[in-house]
Amino acid sequence: MKQLTISAGLILGLVVFSGLANAQRPGEAPTASDLYCAGFYSAQPVASSMRILPGETDGFKHEYGTGDTVYLNQGRQAISSPGTQYLLVRPVKDVNETEFFPGQNDMIAKLGTQYAEVGRIRVEIVHERSAAARVEMACDPIHAGDIAIPFETRTASAYKTPRAVADFAPPSGKANGLIVASREFKHALGEGEIVYLTLGEAQGVQAGNYLRIFRDPANSNDPLAELNKDYMTEGMGGVSVGHRLTEAELASLPRNVIGEIQILSVRPGTSTGIITFSRSEVFTGDSVELE
Repeated sequence: MKQLTISAGLILGLVVFSGLANAQRPGEAPTASDLYCAGFYSAQPVASSMRILPGETDGFKHEYGTGDTVYLNQGRQAISSPGTQYLLVRPVKDVNETEFFPGQNDMIAKLGTQYAEVGRIRVEIVHERSAAARVEMACDPIHAGDIAIPFETRTASAYKTPRAVADFAPPSGKANGLIVASREFKHALGEGEIVYLTLGEAQGVQAGNYLRIFRDPANSNDPLAELNKDYMTEGMGGVSVGHRLTEAELASLPRNVIGEIQILSVRPGTSTGIITFSRSEVFTGDSVELE
């Protein structure tokens, strides 16, 4: 198992990134981009029979955006009529396999394949063996080969006000899991970031649910936790300047609730959510529980 080495560079990177992440504070409710560009994990590969073909300009154009025309590789046998909408997805993978917390790679493997949601199209003309569609929304540049799956409308409620949660709220007693990954393969996260969780329909999670993000002082995946245990307790002349907590003392401390997540979409063993509030950096590996 690969282990993460904590360095001064990483610490500086987390501090700098914290400022950037918390600057991305979300608005009053999830946006269309949050809902339809968040991506997801799927234990089973999505049906990939319908794909984007090279579009206008006889194949010389390889990237498409909002307002462009694209072609689908299926026609009347698969598409009932003009006006049908499809969500475009693409399998993606983090090329850096270094674990940010122990067991991360195994957890990601159990979730299945990560799919980026790259856009939404509306069919305009259906031909015998193909169809022309207009790009209604592009999350990222759309490429030939992207997979088209049936579009389903998603809804989300306004964010709770106030967004703050009690620092040391007791356990809810409901399902709990972990933040295992994020949309852009980041590990230090803040408000407005998209995350993927080890909780799904099988654990009673539904779109619109809220999860608390918390850390247990005695069992934390915080990459700085080990450094915090090694602080100086003795000054010049042997004068005591602190006390290093024992494992028993750590176990007696209350857990620290550091933020909240609203669920955007759910699958059997996983879900996608957006961090709506955080009072400090949120890391992959942090624990979550249903409120």
